[in-house]
Amino acid sequence: MTDLNKNIQKLTRLVEQSQNKKLLWEEMQIISSKAFDLQDKIMAELDKTEAIEKDIVKVQAAFNARESIWELMHQITDRELELKTKAHHKETPDERAKRHKEIMADVHEHHCGCGHHHEECCCHHHEENCCHEKPKKGKCKCKKK
Repeated sequence: MTDLNKNIQKLTRLVEQSQNKKLLWEEMQIISSKAFDLQDKIMAELDKTEAIEKDIVKVQAAFNARESIWELMHQITDRELELKTKAHHKETPDERAKRHKEIMADVHEHHCGCGHHHEECCCHHHEENCCHEKPKKGKCKCKKK
């Protein structure tokens, strides 16, 4: 039973590792492989417990553990699919242009070069709404300090 608990703890740690935002597809494949190996060991142990156990409470606990393992494995496979999609999807020129437009719109709308955040445009495209004094010697003097 202690091996079962240790294997469940290992599987739980693998699920936590799989949620790392910086995880690469190749690393996820390794985690997934280890998780499926652990799942096989855990399920074999639960099969033994269910086969020999006469106490209904223990059999129900084993079944609940089995459902928990399935849920953990579901999390791992979902994350694996997400990373696979990201790793194997080539951005089209249209997608790249759209992403660039969204980023640039956000930059122009919320941030100017002086480090302050403003509602109006600070990029001198709309000088009537600009929050800056005319720069002297290339330095921005923001009025909103």
